[in-house]
Parts: sequence; structure tokens; C-alpha cells
Amino acid sequence: RPVPLLVKIAPDLSDEDVDAVAELAAELGLEGVVAVNTTIAHDLGPGGVSGPPVLARGLDVVARLRNRLGPDVVIIGVGGVSTPADALEYLAVGATLVQGYTGFIYRGPLWAARIGRALAKAEAA
Repeated sequence: RPVPLLVKIAPDLSDEDVDAVAELAAELGLEGVVAVNTTIAHDLGPGGVSGPPVLARGLDVVARLRNRLGPDVVIIGVGGVSTPADALEYLAVGATLVQGYTGFIYRGPLWAARIGRALAKAEAA
């Protein structure tokens, strides 16, 4: 059985480059795309920035990928997920799954449980 392969892309890609990644992922038969990584488009010194500064672009990229890839390809929404509303927004624009990291680091180990409960409550409604 082949190992599922997803590619992770940066928020700094142009829309045309996001489209090209979607086309290549479909052509290669990849199982999905993880969108987005850290951004280097900032004035805070060297290195990438994650968390809330990438949320808006992350949502745009996920929506664009979903439009290009259709309903069957896995898209993991990443970047700026601090609240349940952020996670729900990623799901609303087409993410199959949502990944959080910065929120976990700054809000503690119970952060994931709070997000999970809120998502379960929203799904039940």
C-alpha cells in the first residue's frame, strides 16, 4: 500500500503559483496539500513567522486549492488557528482537516481540547 503524500506550501506563493501547485499535485496523484507554512514576508528579522499573521492568507490559499482540486483531495488548513472560530473558518473555506501549533504553544495543552469541543458543538448544531 503506498504511503500517502501531501505537499506543504508557503503563504508567500502568488495565486498563480498556488494554482500551479494544485495542478501538479493533481497530476502526480498526491493525496493532498498542507496550506500554509510560515511567512517570510515580514519586518521582524530573519526567519519565518507563523500564527495570526498568516491566517487571512491561509484561508485564501485553502479556498483557492479547494476550488482547483475539487472535493476529494485532502487539504489541511494551517496558520493562525488560535480560536475555534479560526478552525471553523478553515473548514468553511474547504479544509478537510485543521492543524494548530502556535495556538497550542501560547495557549497551553488544553487549547486543543477547547478547539475540539467547540468543533464538536458546532458540528452537532
